[in-house]
Amino acid sequence: MVALVAGAHPRPWTIEEWLALNETAPDGRRYELLDGQVIVSPPPSARHQYAADELRALLKAAAPDDLRVITAVGVQLDEDSGLIPDVVVVRRAFLRSGMKVPSAGDVRLVVEIVSPSTRTSDRGSKPQKYAAAGIPYFWRVELEDFRGRGSDELPVLFAYALDEDGAYRLTHRIAAGNRARLDAPFPVELDPAVLADY
Repeated sequence: MVALVAGAHPRPWTIEEWLALNETAPDGRRYELLDGQVIVSPPPSARHQYAADELRALLKAAAPDDLRVITAVGVQLDEDSGLIPDVVVVRRAFLRSGMKVPSAGDVRLVVEIVSPSTRTSDRGSKPQKYAAAGIPYFWRVELEDFRGRGSDELPVLFAYALDEDGAYRLTHRIAAGNRARLDAPFPVELDPAVLADY
């Protein structure tokens, strides 16, 4: 379940307030900021986190020296939005800068692993915000049945690249059991089956 933070907040939340909220959150929930509104998501399931960890390991092994792969870090998209993708590829220089969270300009790829509680935003509002912020690559991983799945084995990875109009364009749809090479943001070969090899 995803919910807006209740309570009397006299104005839209700021990035600084969002950062402070996440630093003091003791419950493992994810607090994201979307257009000045705080959205709360439950902690990810074990299978969800397993998929994120496996994908991080695959990307880390293939990443060039100037990029780093991290999980569940906040990304500041603009002055009133900060989201927490499941996997993020950032410029190494960001980690050396001492900044708390990367800005969109520090990010090369964001990955959302769709959860039942966040499927609408993982497929809709989040990629729209990432595209508007200029993040060049977005991947979405479907672990559970979804409309349009057809005969694809789960999980299914959808890879998108930002086009010249500032919208994401689908470049790959890879179902479990199929090994594919993706060249961006850097060359990596993968079969989505490893994301659910438990």
